[in-house]
Amino acid sequence: AGGNTPLLTGQSSSYGADPAAASTGSPGRDAPKSSTWATRIASKPANMLIFFTMANVLLYLDRGAIASAGVNGSLDTRTCVPVAHCELRNNTCALLPDSPADVKCSMQGSPRHGFQGDFNLDGAQDGWLQSMFLVGLLVASPCFAFAAKSKDNIRLCGLGLVLWSTAVVCCGFTFDFWSLAICRTFVGIGEAALITIVPNFIDTCAPSGQKTKWLAVFCVAIPSGTALGYAYGGLVAWLLHWRFAFFIEGVMMLPLMCFAFLVPISTLDYWPKHKGGAQSPQQSLEPQGFSKYVSGAASALRDMRLILSNRVYVLGAVGYCVYSAMMGVYAYWGPKAGQAMYPDVAKYGSADTVFGLVTVVAGIIGTMLGGFLLDRAGVSVAASLLLCAVMTLCGCVIMIFTLFLCHTVEMFILAFTAGLILIFSIQGPINIVAMWTTPYILRPFACALYTVSIHVFGDVPSAPIAGMVHDKFYAKYNQTKDKALSDDLAWRRTLELATYIGVLSVVFWAVGFVSQYFWPKKVVGEDEGKGAEYQTLG
Repeated sequence: AGGNTPLLTGQSSSYGADPAAASTGSPGRDAPKSSTWATRIASKPANMLIFFTMANVLLYLDRGAIASAGVNGSLDTRTCVPVAHCELRNNTCALLPDSPADVKCSMQGSPRHGFQGDFNLDGAQDGWLQSMFLVGLLVASPCFAFAAKSKDNIRLCGLGLVLWSTAVVCCGFTFDFWSLAICRTFVGIGEAALITIVPNFIDTCAPSGQKTKWLAVFCVAIPSGTALGYAYGGLVAWLLHWRFAFFIEGVMMLPLMCFAFLVPISTLDYWPKHKGGAQSPQQSLEPQGFSKYVSGAASALRDMRLILSNRVYVLGAVGYCVYSAMMGVYAYWGPKAGQAMYPDVAKYGSADTVFGLVTVVAGIIGTMLGGFLLDRAGVSVAASLLLCAVMTLCGCVIMIFTLFLCHTVEMFILAFTAGLILIFSIQGPINIVAMWTTPYILRPFACALYTVSIHVFGDVPSAPIAGMVHDKFYAKYNQTKDKALSDDLAWRRTLELATYIGVLSVVFWAVGFVSQYFWPKKVVGEDEGKGAEYQTLG
């Protein structure tokens, strides 16, 4: 596009092109006879998709496990009721002096457990553990992205998995907040390798017409892995100890980690990018040394300015940041809040199990529903923004209804599942907004900016802020000395505020829809023949 040289084009101009046209060999041909079992498996792109998806499931299983009520735990919330006549004494409930003899005392709440109980963490510190993980992920992502332009992508993925496995195991040996925070930061750094490599793999190696389906398969690991993590964390903490949840995760990643180091990318004919080779005359004229980094930074700034010049892209991004702030609160604090609000959830196993099942069902159904509705409406930027606004608004209304009016765990499960289905349905449409409002060659960079922004301005700050807000509400309600009731009310108010914040995303997406529908704008710098203008609804 004119004099603009996108940063992400790397050393090949075939990014996003048909792999068959860029490769010197046949995409699906059999591996050489001298190849190992690993290279024979990797010789088919679909098998590599399975490898990346399995790794992604384990990554999100860890995210779910650390948020589970069993691993995360809580401080001592035990209360003897009725409060006016009973007190906790030597871990049992006893009558206060001068209390009527016919009063029967019972205990509510739970003793301190999990790493929050062991390390005596307040809500803000607990929330910062999630933020430190995301900080590590965001800092390392551009580093892995830069290395992926010239290094073996699969080996880089293996390096990230080694770092992730080591850091996860170290989480099981931590002894206070700071040691756990440092380990979680390195867990995020290790995870960054996968999220920078897989989009390029899918865009480059997926069969023509199946890129969206492959991306959907990979993304299903997000809700399913998180849901499994909730149940896994609660089960391991109950059977063994919360520390063993981290130990077992590290062991489960070992086969995938080893596989990554046994498959050199040079043996994969269907992956033409980054294979190396002789330097072209054009490449020999490129800046070298420090000038190369200065040139790359200047190119990145030009790309970013071009992307951010589109008002619809910016409105979509701001709405997504607000949406992610709400979802960050529910994802990290959900199981613990559910256990506090509905103690009788234990009759269905645990809050971790119930919340996990709800998340995986709602995630899969919601993602499919969003794609189906968008196809019916006609895939366009305007239709995507409208769908995001309507589905999020309806979902938030149901969530608020759930917090105010659902007093039994059965009503909560049904209403909460319905709300999550609607809220999860925006995953496909919002990615359409990110890609179709930018030039074709800059779409990977545009998606990366979306990812960075939703974490920096969304779920990174929202988790610790929600923890602080809960502590404030808890201190206010705990004047009655009923810890269980105070915890219940505090979590309801905290989730209520988070949902109200999520409603703000509807405003930005609605403005973006109006802007796109009535004043469609040409994509500045769009490659000729790639669709220079947006489609509009209708």
